[in-house]
Amino acid sequence: MGGQFQGAAAAQTSEGMTAARALIAPAWHTVVLIAVFAGLTVLGFLLIHPAAPAHPTSAAPPRLIAIQIQAIVFEWTTLAWAWLGVRLRRGRLRDLIGGRWPNLQSVLRDLALGVVVWVLWTGLSRYGTRLLEPNHSPDLIPFPRDLIEGSLAVVVALSAAFCEEVVFRGYFQKQFRAMVGSAILALLLQAAVFGASHIYQGTRIAVLAGFYGLIFGVLALWRRSLRPGMIAHAISDIAARLLQI
Repeated sequence: MGGQFQGAAAAQTSEGMTAARALIAPAWHTVVLIAVFAGLTVLGFLLIHPAAPAHPTSAAPPRLIAIQIQAIVFEWTTLAWAWLGVRLRRGRLRDLIGGRWPNLQSVLRDLALGVVVWVLWTGLSRYGTRLLEPNHSPDLIPFPRDLIEGSLAVVVALSAAFCEEVVFRGYFQKQFRAMVGSAILALLLQAAVFGASHIYQGTRIAVLAGFYGLIFGVLALWRRSLRPGMIAHAISDIAARLLQI
C-alpha cells in the first residue's frame, strides 16, 4: 500500500510539473497582467465618467497628441510585459505570432484574408450595434486636426494591431489553453478579458469587443498565425481613426 501511495503521489507530482511546463509564462505573471487591465479599466471608467461639474462650461476639444502618446506607450508596455513572461519560460515572441511569410504569395494571402475579415467585422459590428442600441448614433473617434495627429493616429492603430493581437490572441489565448486544457474555453476566456477591458466605454462597446475577440481568436486558431488578424486589426483601426468607418 505504501509503495502504491508513493507511486500515485509521484505520478501526480509529475503531472503537475508537466502542466506547469506547458504554461507559456508563469501563472503569477498572467495574474499581474490581468490585474493591470482591471485597474486601468476602473481608472478609465473614472476618467470618462467623472462627477458632473457644478457649472458646466463649453471648451474646445483637447488635442489628441498626449492621449495618442499614452496609448502608444501603454500598448508597447503591455507587449513588453507579455514578452518578459514568455522569456521567463524560454519562449520567443515569434512563437506567439506563428506563421511565416516565405514568399510574396503568402503575404498577399494573409493580406487578402485580413481585408475579408475586416469587411466581415465592420458589417457584423454595425448589425450588432443596431441590435444592442437601435437608437444609437455612430461612434466617431475624434478626427486628427493636423499632420502630427494624423501620423500619430496611424502609429496608434499599428501599435494596437500588433500589440493587442500578440497579448490577447497570442499570450492570453495560449496561456489559458495551457491552464484549462481546452482551446474553446481558452478562446472564450481571452475574448472575455478583451471585452471586460473595454467595459469603461459602456456595455455595448464591451460586448462588441468581446465578439471581436472571438472572431480574431478563431482566426488565430484556424490560421495558426496572428498575421491575418494583425492586418485586419490595423485596417479596422486606421479606417476608424482616419476615415470614420
